[in-house]
Amino acid sequence: MLTFLVCSAAVVPVAGLGVAAAAVHAAVSLLTLGCLVRLRGRHRASTAEAARLHTELREREAEVARRDAEWHTYVRKQFGAALQEAEFLVAKRLPAALSRDEVPPSPESGEPLVVELSKWFDKLLSDVSEALEEREESQRIALVELASRVQTSAHRIQATITGVAERYPGDSGLLEATMQVDHAATQQARHAQSLKVLCGEWPGQQWQKPLALVDVVRAASGRIVAFKRVEVTGDPDVGITASVVEPLIHLVAELLANATEYSPPRTSVSVTVRTVQRGAVIEVDDGGLGLDEYRLAEAREIVSGRRLLGVGDVGEIPQTGFAVVGRFAHRHGFGVDLGPSPYGGVRAVILVPLELLQTIEPAGAPGGRVLPAPPPAPPAPTP
Repeated sequence: MLTFLVCSAAVVPVAGLGVAAAAVHAAVSLLTLGCLVRLRGRHRASTAEAARLHTELREREAEVARRDAEWHTYVRKQFGAALQEAEFLVAKRLPAALSRDEVPPSPESGEPLVVELSKWFDKLLSDVSEALEEREESQRIALVELASRVQTSAHRIQATITGVAERYPGDSGLLEATMQVDHAATQQARHAQSLKVLCGEWPGQQWQKPLALVDVVRAASGRIVAFKRVEVTGDPDVGITASVVEPLIHLVAELLANATEYSPPRTSVSVTVRTVQRGAVIEVDDGGLGLDEYRLAEAREIVSGRRLLGVGDVGEIPQTGFAVVGRFAHRHGFGVDLGPSPYGGVRAVILVPLELLQTIEPAGAPGGRVLPAPPPAPPAPTP
């Protein structure tokens, strides 16, 4: 700017202009100088504004990038938590609901998406459990009804064959045939009753009097195929109260059936009845191959009633014996255990508690023990 003023002042004498012209020239020069100063100021202001806008733009771009990174981090975190919740549902919660076990709760999480997802999963599992309960109850009712029909049919067969035997008492061949039919019907009725027990139903028959434990074993042996192989010994004077006679007969019958089935056909199954400090025990010994440690431990859990099995737990080829024993043991307080038998097979021990025992008068004494007749068959269902 100073250079511009010096040049302007030097132009006047050289050009030989007058004072007025010099003044005009000076004014124009000053005006031009002012314009230049303003233009330069505006340029500097524009440059500063451009720099500020550039800086602000960079800051906004950085903020957008930061927020975008935070959003991606948040989304990844939510997705990871939701994935863990879904994996826990599939691996733990849904199988528990399908197997009718206690469903574990969702792991605690403060993530909003997971909280909402957990609520939805809870409702889903609740719907699944409700649908399973309805289906299982429908199946249970159907099975109980079918078992009742089979049981009633068996009792009708027994009543009919008894009538035939009474009409022809002198025919030994017919008598033998009727006994075989009656025995087969008895086994049929036991299998039907076992199915009902696994469905949560219990024997409706009631014995009117106490029954000696040795007679309980004899009555139980009459409900299995190989009844001739059962040998019972022991105290004939210890009996059981009438209210649990039928359940104990059924329980012992299942153990006898298992013992005869899994031991050589020509061997006997030894049953001993004796009193102990806590009550009385019935010991069933077979001469089979026994069980390995794993299978024995599993069977002990079942027969003791600590692990209750239902119809859906006995396998495609149903093994109902131990499951039924466990149900009776759990319901009536019998202690049932399994172990190695000195005869090489399995020993089953049934502990009958003191409160269920009752003294039976010995045979031949006044009012002595008489084997009571089995309970009457239940009435046939109306069509």
